Amino acid sequence: MNSPSTTPARETRQRDAALLAEDVDRLLDEHLTQPAEQLAPSSGFVRTVMESVHVQASAPPPLIFPWRSLLSATVAIACGLVAFVIYAVRAGSNLEQTFEAALQPYLALARSLTPAQITLCWIWLATLLSVASIAASFRLTGNNE
Repeated sequence: MNSPSTTPARETRQRDAALLAEDVDRLLDEHLTQPAEQLAPSSGFVRTVMESVHVQASAPPPLIFPWRSLLSATVAIACGLVAFVIYAVRAGSNLEQTFEAALQPYLALARSLTPAQITLCWIWLATLLSVASIAASFRLTGNNE
């Protein structure tokens, strides 16, 4: 009789696998023996790529952060702060009297104003600062519209 390893179902599967392998080999041979297709780009592809390359080549280089200017400004500010601290320590209690003497005319003016006049002064100062900041921004950006 048939051995357990050679059952009819198994023989059929082996035969089908062999036929499938032969079919795959035949299809691969047919495909590989044919001349390769020549691929061509679409009509506007080359022009679009060349325009993109030209735009990228003509673009200005990226801006470089001014580290040297920042470093020099930081050193200058630090020196100024150190000088101010040294001055404040040397002046000691005399500093309060110096500030009061310097502000005396303005304090006398402020004492003579009514609360409504002080409010108007603050409004005038806020308006002046707003106009100055807007004018400075237009001048910095070069926008005069």
